[in-house]
Amino acid sequence: MPFNAALAVDFVGRHPAVHYVNNFPDTLTTIFAGDYDEAETAQTSRPRATGEPVETAASEVLPFLDSGTSGRPVAVREGSAVPLAPQTSSLADARGLHDYTWEVLAR
Repeated sequence: MPFNAALAVDFVGRHPAVHYVNNFPDTLTTIFAGDYDEAETAQTSRPRATGEPVETAASEVLPFLDSGTSGRPVAVREGSAVPLAPQTSSLADARGLHDYTWEVLAR
C-alpha cells in the first residue's frame, strides 16, 4: 500500500481537483474468472465462494468519491477509511517515486 499511496499523493499534487481513492477490498470473485484445471479449481473454490462481487467493492468506495476529498488521497479498506502511512505524505518523495516509476517503465 505505501507505493500506491505515494503515487496517489503525487497524482493529487498534480491534479488537486480529482477525488482519488485507493480501494483495498477483500477478496473479489472476479479474480477467479477463467478456465482452470482440476488442481487450480480445488485451490480457488473457497475464495471463489466467499469472495465479494465487484459491485460490493465499488459501492464501498462511492461515499468517499462523493465526500469532497479532492486534493488529498484517501485509502479505503472494506468500506472504511484507513490512514495513509506517514512516509507516503511527502510530496517531494511522491514525485521522486513517480519519476522513477516512469523511468523504469520506459526501459
